Amino acid sequence: MAKYKSKAVREYMRKVADLNCICCGAEAELHHPRFNVGLGQRANDMDVIPLCPHHHRFGKDSIHLGKKLFIQKFGTEQELLKKVKEMV
Repeated sequence: MAKYKSKAVREYMRKVADLNCICCGAEAELHHPRFNVGLGQRANDMDVIPLCPHHHRFGKDSIHLGKKLFIQKFGTEQELLKKVKEMV
């Protein structure tokens, strides 16, 4: 993680990543939800969702390649973010 992030932000992001993928439990990377942000911007670093590479970027049901299917199977980004905040 970049050095410009505060210790609290780095610690929070590490805790979220340690939760593993919210969809399948595999090792996770962090997804920045795209709601409430402008084009080309990403969410605040305190608003991240742990997703494995399959559910984040590669699978037919990934948030980036198959958003409609992803939402049908796992819920909206807002719903998942709320769940993550409760878990942390």
